[in-house]
Formats: sequence, structure tokens, C-alpha cells
Amino acid sequence: MFSSAGLDTGTRRLLKVFSHKIDEALAAGQPLPRSVLDAGSGAGILGICAARALLALGAVQAGWDGRVRAQDRDELARVFTLYNAALNGVSPALLTAHTEPLLAGGPPEGGWDLILSNVPAKTGKPVLQDFVSRSAALLSAGGQAMIVVVSPLASLFRSRIAELRLPLVYEEQGREHWIFIYRRREHPEDQNPAGDSDRLDRSESASFLQKWPAYFRGSAGYTLEKVSYHIDAFHGVADFDTPGGAVQTAVKLLSNLKRRTERRVPAEEAEEPGTSAGGMLTPVLVFEPDQGHFPVRLAAARLEGGPAPVGRWVFSGRNILSLEAARYNTLRACGGTEITLLPAVDPALDQAALAAFGPYRLIAFFPETLPQAGGTERLDAWWAALTALLMPGGFLIAALSASGAERFDRRKPQGFIRQGDVRRMGFRARLYSRIEGGDSPGQ
Repeated sequence: MFSSAGLDTGTRRLLKVFSHKIDEALAAGQPLPRSVLDAGSGAGILGICAARALLALGAVQAGWDGRVRAQDRDELARVFTLYNAALNGVSPALLTAHTEPLLAGGPPEGGWDLILSNVPAKTGKPVLQDFVSRSAALLSAGGQAMIVVVSPLASLFRSRIAELRLPLVYEEQGREHWIFIYRRREHPEDQNPAGDSDRLDRSESASFLQKWPAYFRGSAGYTLEKVSYHIDAFHGVADFDTPGGAVQTAVKLLSNLKRRTERRVPAEEAEEPGTSAGGMLTPVLVFEPDQGHFPVRLAAARLEGGPAPVGRWVFSGRNILSLEAARYNTLRACGGTEITLLPAVDPALDQAALAAFGPYRLIAFFPETLPQAGGTERLDAWWAALTALLMPGGFLIAALSASGAERFDRRKPQGFIRQGDVRRMGFRARLYSRIEGGDSPGQ
């Protein structure tokens, strides 16, 4: 996660300004903000500090009954925000945490009184410009957005604030960062001309691109192992210009095994052989799908002349933008497919949530490689979870760095047979089948 080693200088500077501005508001007899949004929360520092400060200072004004919403695209950030909130005595009634895009989750009636953000620098220029316009549109009549940005982005934010004619309340330059505090326009009927949230389609049936057009990065066609497909790429998601090495290696593995093994992978079967005892098509789980290259390429291969493509997918992983991008691209490739999005840190920590949609006939696993030190226990936990999630006779494709794949393979439990192995570009992909009637952990 961002600044995982400690409190970064940008957040520290923003907290200092926040403290001074709250003191000024109290001295002037102004009300404390009651609705606070921590946009891009990371480990939750801004939201937790705001909650504790406002709760303590609220005694001056006969109590403070406000709420803080923390949001981040990373499920691990949500988990750590809640953990750190509890560690600092901030209850779930006071602070809630959510895995969602920036400025998602409808504001309270009347808008946010305060939006705090150490704005993600690498999220893409369109997203940054959209952040300014939408954050201003989501503020209450007297609300403020207090943000910190790295110095190279200061001119972009200043220009955007001026372009939208937003009242710039305060700005401060540091050695590496700038602070900006701005409000929404004075007259609601003359709201922001661009990026206004009212102009976006927030309906349940709307696609990710319709809901969040600023995240769109570009479109391109790709060919992997003689199968062509199309991807719309989105900011904030890896593999935006080319499929990652792990995905390319996994696809190469399936291609090499096509004549003798791939046709046995349940994802490649027609609906009837892949159905469960209850008659419902058993799902396929893709863990960390990025832009969706793997499921889209798999669907494209089936549409070119094989049986029906996968009917039920579960996309899981830390980045909600990745899950949304993968769903968007997969639906474009094979409409009518049922897709469930499930933010998760890893299969072991989120096994119960994943099991609610399983068992799975195929799991495509693209994890981050664990560090050598202390990784064995986590690898064993992964294998235990994957064994419990995979149906007997099902298949597991695991693709990660070459060294990580070796360590992962060495921890393989009984009940799995390796069916294939491909190494390329510093990555390694292996296909495992779970033996029919093989024991699950604890059995």
C-alpha cells in the first residue's frame, strides 16, 4: 500500500493544515464539519485523525455527532483502515471503510462538509481533473476540499480549480508538496460544467465506463497464441498496454497443452459437462484479473469455434478498479455472462467469502509473490484455501514469478497432480488437477 513504511510528508503536512483550519473555525464560532470523506485512505491516517480530532473538539460545541467515510480502491487498505481505527479507539459507528473508486458512494444529504485527500499521483491526468470537478460538486454549501498533491502536479490542480472557477480558499507550498483548499461554486445553479456527478450514469445497469468515464485510458487489440481479442484499458489498473508476463505464460501453458490436456480443463467444456449436481454451471474464479486479459482471451478462444464460453465468473482481488475493468471487458467479449466481483486480499484471508460462490471448476491464480522470509506459512495457507475452494476434478492455474512459482510448487499438498509447466519472461505457470475424491485440508 501507499506509504506502508510510515507517515509520508504529504499526509503529515495536510494534517497540520487541517489542525490549524479547525482551530480557526472554532475560534470564529463556526460549526465543525459533520460529514467527512477520506478519499484514497490508504492505511486510514487522515480519516482516523479527523474522527478523533473532531470527536474531541466537539465537546466545545456540546457534542459532535458526525461521521467519517474512508474509501480506497484497495481492499487491503480497507482492512487496514478498520484495523487502525479500532487500534485508535475509533468505532465503526464513527468511521466506515469502503473499497471503491475515488469519490464513489453517494454523499450524505446536502453533500460532504469536508473532503480530505492525499491525491494519488499516478492515477492519470483525466482522473485527477475529474477529481477536482466532482469533489467540488459533492461538497455541501459551506464544505471544503482539503487536498495535498506532489509538487509536479500543483500547476495541473491550480489550473483546473481556476478553469472551473472554484473559490480557492487557501494554498501552501512545501518542499515536495502543495496544499489546496477549495469550495464549490457560490451558486448551485451554476455548478461545474465538466465532471458533474449528476451527468454520469449511476444506474445499476450502467457499465463501468458509463459510471466512471475519466478512468478510460485507451483501446487496443491483442493476439496471444494466435487468438485475437480486444481490451479497453483503465487508469489505476496494471497491464494497460500489454498483457502481463504471468498472463502470457498462463495462456502459453494452455496453448501448449491444447491437444492433450486443455480440452479437459472444465472452463473449456460445454455447459453440460461443467454443471454441478444441481444443474447450475459451476463457476470459474480468476484471482487478480487486472484489465481482464486472461478471461477475455479465454472467452475469445471459445467463441472462435469451441463450445459455449464460461457462463459464470468470479473475479476477485485487491483492486476494485481491476475487478470492474475485467468485468467490463469480459461482458463486451461474451455478453450474457454472469460475473460476480469480490474484493479480497488473498484466498486464505477471504476463503469464507470466496466459498460462498464456489466450489470452482477452474481457478486462475495470479498472486503477488511473497517475500522469501516468512512466506512459507502464507503459501501453506494459500494451498489450504485453494484446496477447499476447488471442486474435485477441477483445475488450478498458478502463474507468478519463476522463483515464486518454485516455492509455491514445493508446498503443493497431496491430492494435486501437475499437468503442465511453462516458463518464460521471468514467469512460470503451472497447471494442477485436483484428484477426484482427494482429501481437503482437515479431512
